[in-house]
Amino acid sequence: MPIEERERCILGRNHDGKELSTISITFEPAAMSLQAPSVTALRFPPILWHAPLRDPTGYAEEARHFLFALHAYGAPIAAREIRWNDRVAGVPPHQEQLLQQLLLKPPHPRSVYVLHILGSHLRPAPDARASIGRTMFETDRLPPGWAEACNRMDAVWVPSAFNRETFAFAGVKPEKLRVVPGLIDLDQYNPQGSPLALPSDHGFHFLAVFDWSLRKGWDVLIAAFVEEFRPDEDVALLLRVHSSLGYTVPQIYAQIENFLVKELGRDPARIPDILLLDKSLSASELLALYRAADCYVLPTRGEGWGRPFMEAMAMERPTIATGWSGMTAFMNAENSLLIDYTLQEVSEKAAAEIPTFRGHRWAEPSCAHLRQLMRRVFEDRQFGKELGAKARAYLETYFSPAAVVEILHRELLPFVEG
Repeated sequence: MPIEERERCILGRNHDGKELSTISITFEPAAMSLQAPSVTALRFPPILWHAPLRDPTGYAEEARHFLFALHAYGAPIAAREIRWNDRVAGVPPHQEQLLQQLLLKPPHPRSVYVLHILGSHLRPAPDARASIGRTMFETDRLPPGWAEACNRMDAVWVPSAFNRETFAFAGVKPEKLRVVPGLIDLDQYNPQGSPLALPSDHGFHFLAVFDWSLRKGWDVLIAAFVEEFRPDEDVALLLRVHSSLGYTVPQIYAQIENFLVKELGRDPARIPDILLLDKSLSASELLALYRAADCYVLPTRGEGWGRPFMEAMAMERPTIATGWSGMTAFMNAENSLLIDYTLQEVSEKAAAEIPTFRGHRWAEPSCAHLRQLMRRVFEDRQFGKELGAKARAYLETYFSPAAVVEILHRELLPFVEG
């Protein structure tokens, strides 16, 4: 099945193929397809990209990749920064220098304005040639106010057909929705090199990198890991976490222990090793962490895009993810391992944690299937190695700067004057 057709089926069916909803929305096939790049000389309008450019989040990392790629291909682009919090990403020095230049560059008075932010904050710029929103969301619908904000923009760029369908279902005008996937510069992701020194001497490490919340499925991951592997097996689970919800490290430890004891009935002293890594990492240290891992795994309940999955694949790590939502734009049965799931209403516990999700549906990953996938990668190291190589090759073909800049050019070309 072509990529665009496979993605369009995701919202309406579960992993067994049973229909869960009936949504009929017509989109232009050309706006949803992925093709190998054929970038030659490109003409762009002047662009002002407004985003959280220094934040250590997927939004910011994606925005930096867009910004640098457009600059590299000759687009007349300037940048302005949104500050969400005081956290700052460990950007390499040469990128920080370029970022500073683009932030200081005066924008053209008639620029195409790209506001890269949560959908509720989208606002058109009054003097812009056009106002474009770049946003995404993780569940089967949108929070109140998002559709209205999106409809005020001239266009809304979403990363995948998954969000094109969910946004339209929520009331965003279909003609405004355009699929512009995230990109990754593989030159920055070298699988070869030194791994990060870990506080573990185990022979196999599973890794998950995420913002601590129930949406990320940490409970399913821990359950699958401790139920599948014995304490005497040569394996550990590495959790590289931060918390935008404000959980402290002791609170995260307490949640894990409470889950193990009360939900699983397990003695925390008699399980395979789970290591929590909470210190800040530079860009080079994060790459070294991926090198130290043997498999990347996260049974998330929903993603707008899922950039850490993409980073792990770029580092040639076999990658396990739930088979629903944004990351299925670049993950498939040929390049990764997708966990079975059912669509369920967001639990009250998760809605209490993030009230925005109350009344929505998302994926509930199968713990039993996740156990099988983790065991397979653990037992068959050659299979994992080959899968990781396929993953990187797929990204290079369809999500390189050249491939995605061509899509950006197609979307921006109508705003070139003269």
